[in-house]
Amino acid sequence: MKSKKKERVRIMEQKIIFREMLSEIKALADTKGNQLTVQEINDFFANAHLGQEQLEMVYEYLKSQRINVIGYEKRNEQASALFEETKDEPEEGQETVGVDRWEGMQFYLDELERIKKIEPREEFTLFRKAAEGDCGARKQLTELYLPMVCELAGDYEGDELLVEDLIQEGNMGLLLTLERLETADSLAAFQAQLLNGVNQYMQEVLKEQKDIREMGRGIAKRVDHLSQAIHNLEEELEHRVSVEELSAYLEMPAEEIRDILKMAGDELKVDGYENQ
Repeated sequence: MKSKKKERVRIMEQKIIFREMLSEIKALADTKGNQLTVQEINDFFANAHLGQEQLEMVYEYLKSQRINVIGYEKRNEQASALFEETKDEPEEGQETVGVDRWEGMQFYLDELERIKKIEPREEFTLFRKAAEGDCGARKQLTELYLPMVCELAGDYEGDELLVEDLIQEGNMGLLLTLERLETADSLAAFQAQLLNGVNQYMQEVLKEQKDIREMGRGIAKRVDHLSQAIHNLEEELEHRVSVEELSAYLEMPAEEIRDILKMAGDELKVDGYENQ
């Protein structure tokens, strides 16, 4: 039991690290005009030891985030076009963001409907091969279960992420779950592993987003509190206040006030303090 618990913890840690790496490479792309080369992406994930199919999923994920992946051409496979634009550029002043998003989703769902279903015996064989490490079987199962990811994402609609963003996260969860697939004696057992794995991944992503938002609200509340204190104290003293004066006024450590000022950026002005 302890070994299984340790393994679950290890897998969870790996998932968190992988999501952090995705966030970091998106930030890197932002510094490069929202474009990266295949080599830059491969180098970034070198220590993660990703296979080619995993790297291709990363390329697709980045493209879905409007990041140009230079040197990558999608293979002609079912459902490979994730959230492609299906319209011409909007005319100036035309409000089309919501329409584009809906049409992009509809296009994606239409693509998924073209995925051919397979017989249960064939699917069970694919699962067994995937559990044994067969990359081709994993790739086939990834495509086969993209509709399941959409269904799961729809169950969480209205939560912390847009449904299309959650689908992208769920696709990553699908790939990671297939990477760690355990041998099972029936198709139903394999399917349960996949369903539980993707569902857990989505829940973790949503929890992280909720934590980030709550943290943001907490920071905003502290900034507002300090802003009001600065206003009140400046009215009372009739000059721009210092960190030390605020510390005494609020009975708050000066270092904590400096931390809040850093979070506020240039929004708050305090005598003798410059935001680095």
